[in-house]
Amino acid sequence: MNKILSISLLCAASLAFAGCAGEEDDLFSSSAAERLEESKSLYTERLESSPAGWVMEYYPTNNSNTDDVSSLGYVLLAQFSHDGTVRMAMNNTFSNNTYLEDQSAWEIIADDGPVLSFNTYNDCIHAFCDPGQVSLPGTELGRGAEGDYEFVVINLDDNAEYGMFKGKKRGTYIRFTRLEDGTDYQAYLSDVQTFTNTMFPSTAPNMCVVTLGDSVMSMANASSGIPNIYPYGGDPIQQESYHPFLITKHNDRYYLRFRDAMNAPDGTEAQEFVYDEENDIFTGVENPEFTVAGENPATFFTQAMEDGNTWQLNRNCDMSDDFLALYDAVRTGFSAARYTFNYLTWSMQDGQLQCILNYRPQRGGAVNIAYNFDFTQTESGATLSYTGPVDNSGANVLAAIPAITDLFNAFNGEYDITAGTTKFNLTNIRLSKGDNSWFVPMFN
Repeated sequence: MNKILSISLLCAASLAFAGCAGEEDDLFSSSAAERLEESKSLYTERLESSPAGWVMEYYPTNNSNTDDVSSLGYVLLAQFSHDGTVRMAMNNTFSNNTYLEDQSAWEIIADDGPVLSFNTYNDCIHAFCDPGQVSLPGTELGRGAEGDYEFVVINLDDNAEYGMFKGKKRGTYIRFTRLEDGTDYQAYLSDVQTFTNTMFPSTAPNMCVVTLGDSVMSMANASSGIPNIYPYGGDPIQQESYHPFLITKHNDRYYLRFRDAMNAPDGTEAQEFVYDEENDIFTGVENPEFTVAGENPATFFTQAMEDGNTWQLNRNCDMSDDFLALYDAVRTGFSAARYTFNYLTWSMQDGQLQCILNYRPQRGGAVNIAYNFDFTQTESGATLSYTGPVDNSGANVLAAIPAITDLFNAFNGEYDITAGTTKFNLTNIRLSKGDNSWFVPMFN
């Protein structure tokens, strides 16, 4: 009897196992190879679904070396066609800073998963992978910029605005953004480059401020594309941290996105910011309380001079009618004396604000004459007060051309100091007293 019972239980268990095995087979009605082929077709269609193509935020590597082109980001444009060709464009150091467009083949291939492959040579992407590239900083024979031309598909939903890919060899994440229909590639790249140069000029050492909740950081040398971000007021060398970023444009707005996310004190990640033109600030896409802001113009005006830089006021600078009339009167006075008035320069000499008058006599080189001003910085500006020439040569020039004294006395007063265009680009700042009296000196 026990033997019969044991045989019955064994048969029941076998039937149950057979039933489970059948259920597992139902979960995978097609083979792995068939599913991979389906995914290849699916992602091919999704890449082709954007008529104008995609913006690629391309980073050759995950390096953060300031003197290495492989650490920087590059905006590439790619339009994937049904016939297996891809049209690409770029304008950067790898194209000698000129617009470059090329066409080649592409496909989604099967690897461990679906992989986007640019499988014939294209000047706009294989330049980053060419081991013979040795002409740019950080490249060397046999290594080049070490970039990828094949990318694992991480995420690309149907009709998605964005897709995420990952370099097959280097593991660098590359975001794709759908371009608007009718986008002109050359105009798009020019627009983004102009905005980037305006906001982050190499001609002025602007210091941006990154605020992530209670964490405030300085962002130095943004014009390089790989700024040093360190605690505000901290040591830029001991606390250095380099973060490459790119500027792109989407739905008529400019976006600043770092290659790697930064962590706020509460653990929240911040990676992408969108430019608010009305308030002249970048705000976090995920958290608008997170910001990237330009420097305080009043602080920069003073700090620039303390660092040995100057502010120049010449005839090409913008100024209100009253200042323009006084400035032209000085030019006329020098012309009557058969001299040429060139410009005024504001500088700081051992804590003393001076206005340097530069002119050229009929013979000999240019002459600089210094005049002192009392200077008091305020939170939003400064107060100027003319006190007189530094030496007798300055007094002699004043006696010969009285219009100089009129101009210097007109500079007296309390000024608001604001950005000429944007706080991110303080090569031009505006000093205003009241609504109708102002001038815009140039950073020099």
